[in-house]
Amino acid sequence: MNKMSRACALAFLMLCANDSVADETFTGEVVLRGSEVRVIPGPGFSHTILTIVGPDGFHASASSDNGSPSIDLIRAGGTGEGEFTYEVTAATDKQVVNKNPMDNGRGGADESTSLVGASTFGSFRASGGIIEQFNKAANEN
Repeated sequence: MNKMSRACALAFLMLCANDSVADETFTGEVVLRGSEVRVIPGPGFSHTILTIVGPDGFHASASSDNGSPSIDLIRAGGTGEGEFTYEVTAATDKQVVNKNPMDNGRGGADESTSLVGASTFGSFRASGGIIEQFNKAANEN
């Protein structure tokens, strides 16, 4: 995953999780079948984002508030041959108290809690959009 994608994902988690960025282990499942990468978040996870980067500048992202985001490499244009990297970020159902609540300018009560984030990433090889080899997640936080 390129540095810009990682920075965007980290910024999202920081907004969602306040000072507890990715403190939980992502216990969902990443399923690779044919040309599709699908995330099954599992109980207690929401706001799941799947991001994939690969050869020839390929970049695709899918999200779901309460479902299973998926990306079909062929439909998304990921037909290059080589190593693809995926990253999954999600919010857990656990909450932390915000140390410095922000005034969003909309009036009403400030959000005093945020959801704790979780993430994982891994890689796979593909050719012509078909997944050939899966490398288990290199890091789970």
